[in-house]
Amino acid sequence: MKMKKVITLMTLSSLLVAGVAMNGCAAKRIEASEVPQQAPSNEPAAITPMEATPASHYIVEKHDSLWAISGKPGVYGDSFDWPLIFKANRDQIQDPDLIYPRQVFKIEKNPGLEELNRAKQLAMDTPKYVPHTKPRETLPLDYF
Repeated sequence: MKMKKVITLMTLSSLLVAGVAMNGCAAKRIEASEVPQQAPSNEPAAITPMEATPASHYIVEKHDSLWAISGKPGVYGDSFDWPLIFKANRDQIQDPDLIYPRQVFKIEKNPGLEELNRAKQLAMDTPKYVPHTKPRETLPLDYF
């Protein structure tokens, strides 16, 4: 067992040395004067796409549901948080089962822990979906 490790380490170190020898001799040396210098700035650095925060709005697409929207990584990443979308958009949503393409929903970012827990509990307490085409006059739960 120890012999295999020694051989593997020896092989690895020989490859590294060979790689350095091959790249080191032929590689162009970068002088300090060649490295572009940036002027110091008091402005915050630009946000790269990897660091970008998700949008605070969502445009409903065909076949979307609050459950599906909430589960998207750019929204909440957890389908059980759908009551947060319902709450933030009560002016547009009469019935959480009935949403329509091209609606633009506000997405509240960074909700508090208490609000998240409440939303998850409401989602779990919501009865099974029963198909309907008109908004219900009375919702099954007092969502907010």
